[in-house]
Amino acid sequence: MTAETGINEFSNSLADAVERAGGYTVRVNARGRYGSSGIVWDNGIVLTADHTIERDEEITITLPDGTDLPATLAGRDPGSDLAVLKVDGLTLAAAPRAEEGRVGNLVLAVGRSGGGENGIGASLGIISNIGAFGRGRRRHRRRGGSKPVESIIRPDLTMYPGFSGGPLIDTSGAMVGVNTSGFRGQPLTIPHAAIGDVVEQLLAHGRLRRGYLGMTSQPVRLPESVAKTAGQESGLLAVGVEDDSPASTGGVMIGDILIGVGDEAVRDTDDLRSVLGPDMAGQPATLRILRGGEVRELNVTIGER
Repeated sequence: MTAETGINEFSNSLADAVERAGGYTVRVNARGRYGSSGIVWDNGIVLTADHTIERDEEITITLPDGTDLPATLAGRDPGSDLAVLKVDGLTLAAAPRAEEGRVGNLVLAVGRSGGGENGIGASLGIISNIGAFGRGRRRHRRRGGSKPVESIIRPDLTMYPGFSGGPLIDTSGAMVGVNTSGFRGQPLTIPHAAIGDVVEQLLAHGRLRRGYLGMTSQPVRLPESVAKTAGQESGLLAVGVEDDSPASTGGVMIGDILIGVGDEAVRDTDDLRSVLGPDMAGQPATLRILRGGEVRELNVTIGER
């Protein structure tokens, strides 16, 4: 096999992967200027990016053959930038799931935003990073929420207008995750392993339940002597406590430093968001705080946001 033949075969394999992904990628028509993309997640269920849903009614999806079908918004979560649509009469097969991606893997972003052959488009790159970006400071934010998913994928490729909500795929055409540019415009991918629970909650409740304390806070570094007592180097300083909130009812005061919830250490806002997951809403918990350099425990019932 010559080098040219090998390159041509590889090029054709990428085109085949895009064609396969195109079979489960649809156009979502829920905003004015241009559409976005969506992924057939399950029977009659389409997954897309929440920030591209600018109206709650008169939503349609466009199938690969150009057919339009009406869609109903079943649930949305600004925090994860995911939205779920129910589509009667949708017979397309669900997206196959890829193996967990690795840094350095070749990937393609696929979108069906209109124009071109059947409206399909693609962009080639690699996975440049996987992780909880912004650790130790505020994470990537978008309107309405903060990113709660730990292992976000950062692909090194171009996400063209309308690609949000479409799949990131491997070289076989299987879905690695859902693409979004809704976090300060940076192209990120939510891995499919982190999506299933969100979809179930959105289908069941229309929204994602989250635990809630009712305190505003900022990360602070602990003095060395206090850090030894606390067993960690940082915590969250309470700078505000809402009236009648779980924090207020439990006795949290402005100036307290939150260092733990239950058995979990809290060093920064990312830790607190991770602890206050959907399973914590409505549950009793013990807050570990520093007050006057001493560790104290407060009993609270986690609220629901």
